Amino acid sequence: MKMNTRTSIPVHIMPHHLTLTPTLNACVRESVEKLSHYANDALAAHVVLRRHHGTAEGRRFSASLRLALPGRDLHAAATHADMYTAIGLMTRKLARRSRRRKTRHVRARILPVRGRVR
Repeated sequence: MKMNTRTSIPVHIMPHHLTLTPTLNACVRESVEKLSHYANDALAAHVVLRRHHGTAEGRRFSASLRLALPGRDLHAAATHADMYTAIGLMTRKLARRSRRRKTRHVRARILPVRGRVR
Protein backbone atom coordinates (compact mmCIF):
# COMPACT_ATOMS: atom_id res chain seq x y z
CA MET A 1 0.00 0.00 0.00
CA LYS A 2 1.39 3.39 -1.03
CA MET A 3 1.23 6.07 1.63
CA ASN A 4 0.68 9.69 0.70
CA THR A 5 3.48 11.57 2.45
CA ARG A 6 2.65 14.92 0.88
CA THR A 7 1.44 17.48 3.38
CA SER A 8 -0.49 20.61 2.58
CA ILE A 9 1.45 23.79 1.96
CA PRO A 10 0.67 26.72 4.28
CA VAL A 11 -0.92 29.40 2.09
CA HIS A 12 -0.96 33.09 3.04
CA ILE A 13 -3.41 35.12 0.95
CA MET A 14 -3.29 38.93 1.02
CA PRO A 15 -6.08 40.74 -0.86
CA HIS A 16 -5.53 44.38 -1.85
CA HIS A 17 -8.56 46.54 -2.75
CA LEU A 18 -10.91 43.55 -2.89
CA THR A 19 -12.68 41.21 -0.50
CA LEU A 20 -11.57 37.63 -0.14
CA THR A 21 -14.66 35.51 -0.75
CA PRO A 22 -14.77 31.83 0.23
CA THR A 23 -14.89 30.88 -3.47
CA LEU A 24 -11.80 32.95 -4.25
CA ASN A 25 -10.04 31.52 -1.21
CA ALA A 26 -10.84 27.95 -2.32
CA CYS A 27 -9.67 28.68 -5.88
CA VAL A 28 -6.29 29.97 -4.69
CA ARG A 29 -5.76 27.10 -2.24
CA GLU A 30 -6.70 24.50 -4.87
CA SER A 31 -4.28 26.07 -7.36
CA VAL A 32 -1.42 26.04 -4.84
CA GLU A 33 -2.13 22.42 -3.88
CA LYS A 34 -1.71 21.42 -7.54
CA LEU A 35 1.80 22.86 -7.43
CA SER A 36 2.78 20.55 -4.58
CA HIS A 37 3.07 17.72 -7.13
CA TYR A 38 6.18 19.39 -8.60
CA ALA A 39 7.44 21.17 -5.50
CA ASN A 40 6.82 18.73 -2.66
CA ASP A 41 9.54 20.41 -0.60
CA ALA A 42 7.69 23.75 -0.51
CA LEU A 43 7.74 25.52 2.82
CA ALA A 44 4.98 28.10 2.24
CA ALA A 45 3.09 29.99 -0.44
CA HIS A 46 2.45 33.74 -0.31
CA VAL A 47 -0.30 34.98 -2.66
CA VAL A 48 -1.14 38.63 -3.30
CA LEU A 49 -4.41 39.43 -5.10
CA ARG A 50 -4.87 43.01 -6.31
CA ARG A 51 -7.57 45.06 -7.97
CA HIS A 52 -6.04 47.98 -9.87
CA HIS A 53 -7.91 51.28 -9.91
CA GLY A 54 -7.83 53.90 -12.63
CA THR A 55 -6.50 51.85 -15.52
CA ALA A 56 -7.35 52.76 -19.09
CA GLU A 57 -8.73 49.30 -19.87
CA GLY A 58 -11.20 49.40 -16.98
CA ARG A 59 -11.05 46.74 -14.28
CA ARG A 60 -7.71 44.91 -14.04
CA PHE A 61 -6.77 42.25 -11.54
CA SER A 62 -3.35 40.87 -10.78
CA ALA A 63 -2.22 37.82 -8.88
CA SER A 64 1.30 37.12 -7.71
CA LEU A 65 2.65 34.09 -5.90
CA ARG A 66 5.93 33.39 -4.12
CA LEU A 67 6.59 29.75 -3.38
CA ALA A 68 9.09 29.48 -0.52
CA LEU A 69 11.47 26.59 -1.13
CA PRO A 70 14.79 25.44 0.31
CA GLY A 71 17.28 27.52 -1.65
CA ARG A 72 15.82 29.95 -4.14
CA ASP A 73 12.15 30.85 -4.09
CA LEU A 74 9.94 30.68 -7.17
CA HIS A 75 7.91 33.73 -8.22
CA ALA A 76 5.11 34.23 -10.73
CA ALA A 77 2.66 37.03 -11.51
CA ALA A 78 -0.19 37.52 -13.96
CA THR A 79 -2.65 40.28 -14.85
CA HIS A 80 -6.09 39.96 -16.48
CA ALA A 81 -9.55 41.54 -16.52
CA ASP A 82 -10.92 38.48 -14.65
CA MET A 83 -9.46 37.52 -11.27
CA TYR A 84 -9.92 33.76 -11.73
CA THR A 85 -8.18 33.89 -15.13
CA ALA A 86 -5.27 35.80 -13.56
CA ILE A 87 -4.98 33.10 -10.88
CA GLY A 88 -4.97 30.39 -13.56
CA LEU A 89 -2.29 32.15 -15.61
CA MET A 90 -0.16 32.65 -12.52
CA THR A 91 -0.49 28.99 -11.53
CA ARG A 92 0.49 27.81 -15.02
CA LYS A 93 3.59 30.01 -15.00
CA LEU A 94 4.66 28.70 -11.63
CA ALA A 95 3.92 25.09 -12.63
CA ARG A 96 6.23 25.49 -15.64
CA ARG A 97 8.97 26.93 -13.46
CA SER A 98 8.61 24.27 -10.78
CA ARG A 99 8.66 21.46 -13.40
CA ARG A 100 11.89 22.90 -14.78
CA ARG A 101 13.33 23.09 -11.25
CA LYS A 102 12.33 19.51 -10.49
CA THR A 103 13.84 18.26 -13.76
CA ARG A 104 17.11 20.03 -13.01
CA HIS A 105 17.30 18.49 -9.53
CA VAL A 106 16.56 14.99 -10.83
CA ARG A 107 19.12 15.27 -13.63
CA ALA A 108 21.75 16.60 -11.24
CA ARG A 109 21.40 13.46 -9.12
CA ILE A 110 21.37 10.96 -12.01
CA LEU A 111 23.75 12.28 -14.68
CA PRO A 112 27.49 12.47 -14.05
CA VAL A 113 29.24 15.81 -14.32
CA ARG A 114 30.46 16.38 -17.88
CA GLY A 115 33.80 17.95 -18.57
CA ARG A 116 37.42 17.28 -19.28
CA VAL A 117 39.49 15.13 -17.03
CA ARG A 118 43.10 16.26 -16.79
